[in-house]
Amino acid sequence: MKRIVLLTALFAMLALTVFAQTSGEDLAILNRMMKMKMDGLIPLRFLNAMDGKPVDNAAVNVHGIGVFMTNMEGIISFPEQEDGFYTLEFSKQGYISVKIEFEVKLNNVFNNRISVSPVMRGDYLRIVLDWGQRPADLDLHLVKEGSYHISYRNMRSADDNSVMLDRDDMDGFGPETITIMETDLRAVYQVYIHDYTNRNNSSSTELSRNGVAVRVYNRSGLIRSFYVPSNLRGHTWNVFKIINGEVVQW
Repeated sequence: MKRIVLLTALFAMLALTVFAQTSGEDLAILNRMMKMKMDGLIPLRFLNAMDGKPVDNAAVNVHGIGVFMTNMEGIISFPEQEDGFYTLEFSKQGYISVKIEFEVKLNNVFNNRISVSPVMRGDYLRIVLDWGQRPADLDLHLVKEGSYHISYRNMRSADDNSVMLDRDDMDGFGPETITIMETDLRAVYQVYIHDYTNRNNSSSTELSRNGVAVRVYNRSGLIRSFYVPSNLRGHTWNVFKIINGEVVQW
């Protein structure tokens, strides 16, 4: 009985999410994904980390379940599964192949949008931020200590032109993406997330409640994943540093 009540509440929440969605999100796609859930399927959607557009015709191997191809909207769906952690492998020509662990709860993947990176050259690093519908505006920040600060205010480094904010998002879900074309091995970089929506509320918990994920890619693949702590309070999450070219948790 408790499970039925929880599922009913979940679908009600999803309905509210759909109809409260801003113009940046396709209402028809969200409705179709919600219908998949009602039909006993679990949908996942794959987007290009550089422009937020769907990635179609990609192969997604969900371990132990099957191999699925993304449709024109970047969506796969597979039958309901028991609660637990699962692993998928994404692959498509022109994109970095990636293995990602995700969690199923109550036949749902809470943050079911995953942004994947196009292939990169050289020793690039790409930092990708995904989240849910709320907060509407999260900002990805990168600070090179003693030098520059990359964010929506300053989207490209001025002194060495080696870092760029590729995409800024202000209406939920993301992605926001920063690419480092050349890492200064003598420098220390800081990466953090700022909840701009709740910037005036130091006790807000919204940042910790909506599946915020930061993934770091190099040309070989996904090298680190970070997930917001569930007990975080406030409007800032210090995610990681880059020291001597290595990504280390803050």
